[in-house]
Amino acid sequence: MGGNKPFREVGGMTLLARVIETARAKCDHVMISSNEDAALFAKYDVPVVRDLPKAGQGPLGGVLGGLDVLPGDIDWLVSFPVDCPIVPDDMVAQLLSGARNAGVKAAFASHADRDHYLSSIWHRGSAPVIATQLADDNRRVGAALRIMDAAKVTFPVSDGAIEPFTNVNSPEDLNALHKMLSGFVEGKGG
Repeated sequence: MGGNKPFREVGGMTLLARVIETARAKCDHVMISSNEDAALFAKYDVPVVRDLPKAGQGPLGGVLGGLDVLPGDIDWLVSFPVDCPIVPDDMVAQLLSGARNAGVKAAFASHADRDHYLSSIWHRGSAPVIATQLADDNRRVGAALRIMDAAKVTFPVSDGAIEPFTNVNSPEDLNALHKMLSGFVEGKGG
């Protein structure tokens, strides 16, 4: 897509602001996973966490970095990818329930026959599995979830609502999401 994706605007908000707003509505503690200069994110008033064990580990390194700094009274980390800014209102509750009911340390979302590995929840006890995987130079999020027998939580497709888990990877995707949000706000989408 070019440029710095988190700061692209859609519907009057940056993708990052939209994801932070969603996360704050559902989570007690919110942080940004990035290896960029933390000053870039200062206006969001959210701590910035770097990849572990080192920069450049991809999303899985970000998950491990987040797990490492979880406050002591929080056992679960929820991942909200910036390029997937629209999620169901009950995503956090459904992922947590899915993981707990299955007795596993992670769960991920699935929608419209597509798995969304980064729309996921991770128990702090999953950190050793992720660390081992990264030490083996395996950065695939799906692989970590499979190793942990993560629960797959399927979200229904609903008519008339903004399509959750819409991925934004190109200017065309950004324009499509903007139109979807505009239509929904104007009463055309739901």
